[in-house]
Order: sequence, then structure tokens, then C-alpha cells
Amino acid sequence: PGERTGRADRVPQVSQSSMGTLDYAARIELDTAAQSNGLALMVADLILQNLKEHPSKREDFARLRGRVAIVAEDADVAMTLHFEGNMLTVYDGIEGIPDVTVRACGEDIVQLSLLPLTRLGLPDLRGEAGRALMQKTQSGQVRVYGALLHIPLVLRFTRLLSVN
Repeated sequence: PGERTGRADRVPQVSQSSMGTLDYAARIELDTAAQSNGLALMVADLILQNLKEHPSKREDFARLRGRVAIVAEDADVAMTLHFEGNMLTVYDGIEGIPDVTVRACGEDIVQLSLLPLTRLGLPDLRGEAGRALMQKTQSGQVRVYGALLHIPLVLRFTRLLSVN
């Protein structure tokens, strides 16, 4: 009694061979209201496509836990991605308390998926797209809340969303 288990004990161990057999379309659920949210549809489709075409992204998907809210300020639309280890529920608007929130214009949100990654799977900020993102972050055009408190979530989400 009272014995604590580490975070690693709660993360499911998934082998590469079993990840290839998962039906990812069945593991990404759109809440009823999210089915009429263009941003939610686009992001869910991008994640599904990345999981199907890039097997290396499947481990990140399996290990993702938490809520990521995305707000496209110019379109006055928001969505929440609720990751629960190999399961994703997409909501219209902000659902629950997000661990991380990204606020930007719709075009900048799309650009986030185009960021090149380094060999380690980290966003490469040396290229043109990376420098533009850093500039927009410094000017306040792109804002990310909660990133420093949830670094593993942000890094896994970035790798999952990236088309590279």
C-alpha cells in the first residue's frame, strides 16, 4: 500500500511489430461537434496520414498522453486533441484543461507541420521555416503555452504532426 509507480510503468510498452498491425483510423475519434470543424478535420487527417505513411511516428503516438489545444485566431476556431496512448479523441473547441495550447493564425498552424526535423527528431530551427517560426514566436504571432512544463508531450506531438 502507498507504493508509487514511476511514469514509465504507466506507458504501454509497444513493439514495432505490434504497432504495424494497429488500425489507426479506429484509434482516432472525432467528437460529433469536431466533425464540422475544418481545423480539427485537417489535423486529424494529417495525423492519420503520418501514422500510415511514416511507421517511425507510431511510437510517439503510442507514448503521447495529454491534451493539446490549437486555436486558429484568424478563423476564430479552436480544437483539442486528447491523447491517451495509442488513442486520440479530437474535440471542437477547448475541451478540458489543455496541457499545451498553441495560438496562431491558420497559415502558421499549417506551417508547423512543415518544419523539418533533425536526425534526433527535433524541430530543425536552422532552416528558413524554423527561423520564420522563431521570429513569429518572438513577435507573439505564434504562442505556445505550457511547453516548458510538458516538454515530452510537445516534442512527441511536433514529430507526429510533422510531414517530414
